[in-house]
Amino acid sequence: MKRLVMLTFLFSLLAYCYAQPGPPKKNKPNPDCFQADLEQFVTQKACLTPQEASLFFPVYAEMFRKQREVREKMKALKRVKPTSDAACKENILKLDNYEVEMKQIQRAYHEKFMQILPASKVYEIMEAEEQFHRQTFKQMSNEIKRK
Repeated sequence: MKRLVMLTFLFSLLAYCYAQPGPPKKNKPNPDCFQADLEQFVTQKACLTPQEASLFFPVYAEMFRKQREVREKMKALKRVKPTSDAACKENILKLDNYEVEMKQIQRAYHEKFMQILPASKVYEIMEAEEQFHRQTFKQMSNEIKRK
């Protein structure tokens, strides 16, 4: 029953996202729909029960928010073109530190995930997430090629 309720909720959210009126945006994905698609894909591929999904995805969203903050810092740093060799070196070292911070966040949350779910499920989730991103990127690339 819980699984049915969870699946119904996910499908309703997807239907809502795709039924939004207005002109289509130029290859600009809707973050909420993207997240809903990702959750549905991961839930299905990793065979998560509704209870497991309800415990996992809030923690996953927390990790994603923290990683997004670091990505924003990286983007801001990349927007500035350093004018000297010393400034270039400083930016490179900062970018390296941000990448290490991203991995530290990922590792810390993988440990949290394994407190919620068995390691085998976490591994399946990681594989499903990677597959989803590859699939989405491929679809976007194909759409760009068609235009």
